[in-house]
Order: sequence, then structure tokens, then C-alpha cells
Amino acid sequence: MGAVALIAGMAALAWAGPEAVLNVEKPAPSRGTPAVFKFGGEDNQEFMLNGKPFQIRGAEMHPQRIPREYWRHRIRTARAMGLNTIAFYVFWNDHEQPDGSFDFKTGNRDLAAFLKLCQEEGMWVLFRPGPYVCGEWDLGGLPHYLLKDPKAKLRTTEDAKFMKAQARYLEAVARVAEPFLAKNGGPILMTQLENEYGSYQRKDPKYMEWLKTFWTRKGFGPFYTSDGAGEHYLKGVTLPGVAVGLDPGLNDGHWKIANKCNPGVPVFSSETYPGWLRHWGEGNWNPTPEIVDHVRWFMDKGRSFSLFVFHGGTNFGFTAGANNGGPGQYQPDLTSYDYGSPVDEHGRMNEYYTRMREIILAKLPAEAAVPEPPADIPSMEIPEFTPEVHAGLWENLPRPFRSKFPQPPYFEQWNQNQGMAIYITAVPAGPSETLELSSASDYAQVYLNGELIGTLDRRLGQKSLVLPERKKPGTLEILVEAMGHINFHISMESDRKGLHGAVKLGPRELKGWTVRALPLTAASITQAPKGKGSSKNRAGAHFRAVLNIEDPHDTFLDMSRYTKGYVWVNGINVGRYWNVGPQLRLYVPAPFLKKGENVIDILDLHETEPRPVRGMTERNKEPGKVNTKNLDNQW
Repeated sequence: MGAVALIAGMAALAWAGPEAVLNVEKPAPSRGTPAVFKFGGEDNQEFMLNGKPFQIRGAEMHPQRIPREYWRHRIRTARAMGLNTIAFYVFWNDHEQPDGSFDFKTGNRDLAAFLKLCQEEGMWVLFRPGPYVCGEWDLGGLPHYLLKDPKAKLRTTEDAKFMKAQARYLEAVARVAEPFLAKNGGPILMTQLENEYGSYQRKDPKYMEWLKTFWTRKGFGPFYTSDGAGEHYLKGVTLPGVAVGLDPGLNDGHWKIANKCNPGVPVFSSETYPGWLRHWGEGNWNPTPEIVDHVRWFMDKGRSFSLFVFHGGTNFGFTAGANNGGPGQYQPDLTSYDYGSPVDEHGRMNEYYTRMREIILAKLPAEAAVPEPPADIPSMEIPEFTPEVHAGLWENLPRPFRSKFPQPPYFEQWNQNQGMAIYITAVPAGPSETLELSSASDYAQVYLNGELIGTLDRRLGQKSLVLPERKKPGTLEILVEAMGHINFHISMESDRKGLHGAVKLGPRELKGWTVRALPLTAASITQAPKGKGSSKNRAGAHFRAVLNIEDPHDTFLDMSRYTKGYVWVNGINVGRYWNVGPQLRLYVPAPFLKKGENVIDILDLHETEPRPVRGMTERNKEPGKVNTKNLDNQW
């Protein structure tokens, strides 16, 4: 686009936007009425729905982070704020099962059910199927088995194995989503091609072209991309005829750059951040106060935007990812995905929700018929209770699955994602020496002859410790706990779990390893036989409590008296806790509880004596212990 055309295009946007806001919007069709969504206006820079300018006012939420029973409640909070669209990721690695089949029907994986609810509640959809999504989700939504090959490359046509695997997934998700396209009477307006590819350290234009061709052949479209609001992010990854989503895109200058990089298509803020993610050891969740002004700017200009995230939810189980950063170039994400968003982890609307709602409703006509917000979901306290020791952490260990490995194998080599493993080898007699691990991902406890010598925390860049003098040969055991795979950086391609590479004691490399794998499946916890408890030199234990609850409501289990571990409620892994903060309480929604007896299992890597637990009505809000700096919106 030339300079004159660019100015004219920007002027057209400035003029058409407010008019678009004044149009009375009809809810998404609930009875299969086809709709036409396309690009139009001067130089194709407007979104058009059934021939009229349309402003996308999006609310990002992820069905797999929300109890299915609360999906409708969360969607209704978005509609009541004056938003008209739900944006959501589809997490490939949650839908693909260990046997290679795909589950799009059970529980929180029921993609069709979520799309139907969006439509029933009068909301359109921005569909974000990946294959890569980031989203602070384990490995950005990619399945861990892709890392089994030490030469694996991700998100590129350069790796045939990756391309074959992602084609299988995309075929499966396309079959589920195709009936829900707007042209077929469904709520899906646009489909995103990949995610923030402009931020990846290796760009493969053929890969983006392959994705566009794939989805076009499946009958999908129109399309958009999402990338940072700068030429560095946009150049070489935008595609002709594909709308430009900016993450976040907060001023005219950002729009101008997008128009320069990809003229003749609409531009919008595909991720407008009301808060930011949190890692273990950082400060607590805080909203971004400027979000109110950002929403006002979008409404004044009539420009499309989507709040990422409107409601974050929870990284239940082993779904939390990690970033590449900090002293050890590793920053694992919390179980909570509260995000400081206008609707918090528990589904409660905060003051920023109210302020943004007022701004949006002021621009909408009364005929828009925006409903009142739904009532909050009730929560409850649980009086303090103390579980019993069910077994020591080192009891009930599985048999070694193979020996002897010359070097310790990483988890993905035996198809384990997260959980733990114990690596065992012999060490010779000798003086005090430094034990150095090439890679211990992500938290290791080192034992010599059954005695805990120390811990290594990847977050802090710790890779070595001193092994004391041995008068005779001994046994070295290294318990390694995996946390989230890196989800945003090309280093995700090498983020394998467990021990990886050489382990040296002084100048010698230790060989001849055996492994006991502990994937921490629900069955391995709930069916674990009762043991005698931990020996005096062994850290960690499995604790259990049975609670009688007459009227179950949401609650937050306060784990502040424990150190580091996991909690299962009636066999459901509700996530990790860690006393480095900021998260000290784990969200337990009412659907996870039962009237009558409820079994709470706690696996702590350090504690050997039971400590009290209680249920609270809300998450903790005190700052973390390490870093209280507000990290909102920092790329």
C-alpha cells in the first residue's frame, strides 16, 4: 500500500468504526441460520457480518481450564459485559490420547458442546486450533512425544515427523469444528493460523502457507494471524488475504505497521491483556489498570479487540507450561491461571469488569439488550483438618523398567510427559567431589546411600552440588520432578524432562543407570497401598485425608504449611503447590467434590509429617516471597 492509500485506509477505519459500534447486533444464530462473515469496506479493512460492519469484542477463555459445569456461567459473564465473541485455544496435547486416538467428546474436551454453548448464549467464536498455541500450556499445546527424537524440530516443514503428526491432529479437529462455521449456521467467524509465529526464532514461510492451504481445502475461512505489534514480528509471517491480529496493538502506530506489512485486510487486537501470567517465585496476580483506557480507546475508535484472557481458569493436573527466562532460563507457570483478568479463577467479576462494562455499554444502543451479569458461584470454608501419612514417598516404587543405560534417558524416551523418575547408579569410593548434571529438568533431590544430600532447582540455574567423601563404593539416587515444558521460545525443542546428558562426579562420567518411572497417574495415587511412612533420611510422603462434606461448594485448599507437591481430590489432580509462592491455595471447584466422603491425597517432596490443611473461600492475594514486582504485560 502506498502512503496516500495508507492514510486513506486509516481515515476510513477511523470513520467507519464508530458507525460499526452503533449497529444493533443480533446474537449468534442458535438454529443453524447461515451467516456471511468476510472482509469489506474501503481496501477490505473492515470486518463485515451479513453485509454490515462488525466490531469483534472478544473474551478469551479456554474450556479445558474451566470445569465443564461452569462453561455457561463464564460465557454469560462475557455477554453481560457487552462482549460478543468467545476466543479459545484448542490444546492438541490434551485431545490426543496415549494410544494415538483423539478425544473430543468427554468432559472438558467436548469441543462441540462448548461451541454449542457459545451459540446458545448468543456469542460468536474466534477459533484457535493451533497446532501450536502457547497459552502458558505445557509445550504450547504440542504433544511431548514430538521430543522423543533428539533432532526434532517443531513448527516447520523441515521436520517430516512433526508435519505428519500435526496433519493427523488438524484432520481430527477440522472434522469436529467444520459444522460450526458461520457459513454452516454455526458461531465460528474466523480461524487463526498457528499462533505468534513471528516470535519464533526460526520462521518457515512454507509452514504458514501449508496451514492456510490445509484449512482452505477443509472449507474454513476467513483467517487471521496473531503476532506482536511490530514489523519484526509481522514481516514474513503475514499472508495475503489473512487478517492481522496484534498482540496487543494499542495505538494508531501499531495499526499503521500492520497495514504496511499486510495491506488490504482488517487489523485488530487479537490479544488485549488485562493482566499477565505468573511464574513460581514471582509476585501475585494483579490487573493492569491501563486496560480500562485500552478498552475505551477501542470503543471510541470502533476497533475490534479480544481480551486475553477475559477469564483464565486453572492449569489442572500437569497442564501448566513454562517460559524461557530467569537465571536458569526456565520459569515454570503456576497452577492458577488467574492472570489478573476481569473474571478471576473462581469466576468472580472484579472492579475492572465493572468499569469496562460501563465503557462498552455506553457505546451500545439499548436494543443490544445486554443482560445483567450472572450471580457469583458460591464458595465455602472447610475447617482445618490434618491428613494421615499414607506412605513414604520412596515406598511403593515401581520396578526399574530397564538397565543399564550408558547415560540417563530423558522422560520422552519412554513416553512419559511429567511426573517424576528416580535415576540410580553406583559411585566409587573417593574424596569429597562435585557432582555435575548436564541437565536436571526440573527439580532434583540427590541421595547418597539413602541420605538426602541436597536439591537442585532449574529455575535458579543449579546444576551441581558437592558429594561427600565415600569410604567405600555407594549408591547414587537422583529423584527428578518434571514441571511444565517450555511453551514460548525455540528452546521448547530441547526442553526434555528428567536427566539429560552426562552426569559427572569430578572428572569421571557416571554410567550404568537404572530408572524407576513415576508418572503420577491418578490410579497410582488413589490405589497406592498404605505403607510405613518415610525413613529418617528420606524426604517426602504421601498423605491422605477423608472429609465428609454435606453441601459441596467451591473452595481453595490452603497448602501454605506444606513445601512442594501435588493434590488429588477424589482422584482428580488439581495441580501443584510450592511454598516459594505466590500461589498458596489450590482451587477445588464444587463439581470435583461429592456429598459425603471425599478423599484428599497429597504428595509432598519434602514433608514427612502431616500438617494441617483448610479450605478457604478465595485464593490468597498476598505477594510472593521472591519478587513482588508487577510483571503485567512485559514481553
